[in-house]
Amino acid sequence: MTILEKKIIFPVSRIHNPMLLEAWLEDREIKDAFISDTLYRGFEQILLGRSAMDMPYYTQRICGICSSAHATTAALGVEQALGMHVPPNGQLVRNLILASDFLQNHIRHLYLYTMPDYFRGPDIGPFIPHSESDLRLSSQENTTMTEHYFKAIDISRIAHAAFAVFGGKAPHGHGIVPGGASMEVDADRVSRYRGYLIEIISFIDDVLLPDVSLIKERYPEYIDLGKGSGNYMSVGGFPSPEGSALFPQGIILQGKRESFDEKNVTEDVTNAWYKPHGPLHPTEEDTIPDRSQPKGYSWVKSPRYRGQPVEVGPLARAIIAKEDVIGQGALARTWARSLELKKIAQAALGWLNRLELGAETFDGRTEQASGVGIGLHEAMRGSLGHWMSVENGRINHYQIITPSALNFGSRDEKGTRSVGETSLLGLKIQSEDLKEAGRIIRSFDPCFSCSVHLIDGEKLYALKIQV
Repeated sequence: MTILEKKIIFPVSRIHNPMLLEAWLEDREIKDAFISDTLYRGFEQILLGRSAMDMPYYTQRICGICSSAHATTAALGVEQALGMHVPPNGQLVRNLILASDFLQNHIRHLYLYTMPDYFRGPDIGPFIPHSESDLRLSSQENTTMTEHYFKAIDISRIAHAAFAVFGGKAPHGHGIVPGGASMEVDADRVSRYRGYLIEIISFIDDVLLPDVSLIKERYPEYIDLGKGSGNYMSVGGFPSPEGSALFPQGIILQGKRESFDEKNVTEDVTNAWYKPHGPLHPTEEDTIPDRSQPKGYSWVKSPRYRGQPVEVGPLARAIIAKEDVIGQGALARTWARSLELKKIAQAALGWLNRLELGAETFDGRTEQASGVGIGLHEAMRGSLGHWMSVENGRINHYQIITPSALNFGSRDEKGTRSVGETSLLGLKIQSEDLKEAGRIIRSFDPCFSCSVHLIDGEKLYALKIQV
């Protein structure tokens, strides 16, 4: 009988909020893995009974690193439910707010979370303690990468400054509201946003893309190490006033392309800490926590598309858009995210040029006080959906499916692993701290602030914790 060795990392460092990895190894190869989120927040319950017009404000508080994505998606759902329309200038301003948020997120993720897996920083925080295994850059390259690490922090701050031009403040801005955008368009705002954007584009071209190119050249096996399920999804994003979008919708299941249909989206909680139910569409589902659920191992539900796990994020968006990709593993995701930075920044210049000074950005008229709304938009980490029901202007049902839930949800009723768990299978581990697994997990840019909606100390402290 084969005896597997269990390794636990809690918390997995350099991600958003507490993720626990339980890996089962045989001869230093991962044979099985469980990824769980230990934080419960209850946002879907918090929203009940509140004004539909406030949804962009409340849902931004789910996460500070991707707040405008929730604001956008919530606004889309409210507009559909109440029959609201967004002026062309309002759509362009929304795109600019969200674009700047994408830029700060991707830059921070690449330098603060991903790159330290591949270079050795100095003997100061946040680079210590070091993981000394499998470092392939020269001393000079490590020094240069460290300089760029700190430069990236400043550039991401500039992206947040661009966010605040039309968003009011960052994070958790005031600019995206049902009916459009709250800020007027004037020459000063356009000029300031353009100045920030030009500086960001220069950093992407001169620093970030060469840095990521160096990493993928030195670690070529990670281009395909960490492949997920092979299924990909995008719900689309950054629409133009005419209806086209920077990110197209689409699905790839078992190698076959098809059109996206939100009716095929389900969640189940067979192995999560909720009142048990099988696959349900979000309009039929409630969030009822149950920490005593015997099969549960995570607060993250199991989102599926036609019953299958799907990968979402920059790599999925590139594949759906039929763009060239270098592979399907960890560094393929990182490279896709890097190229997406340039794509979004260039698109933002185009949207900026199309703004009409003084034209309206907001239309507050509604056609009804009650209705059902579905907001779908690509967020930094992938596809985001808000499903809601509004009665007399107030929320009586709300369900959210986030990108990290799609990538890292618990196992479904069939026992099917998530994309994230699947990506670790067969991985050979040479380091004592499971550094190889960390590289793959972080390539998805997981955000567990978003993925669950109390920390049970008794269970966690009973585990053998390894860092």
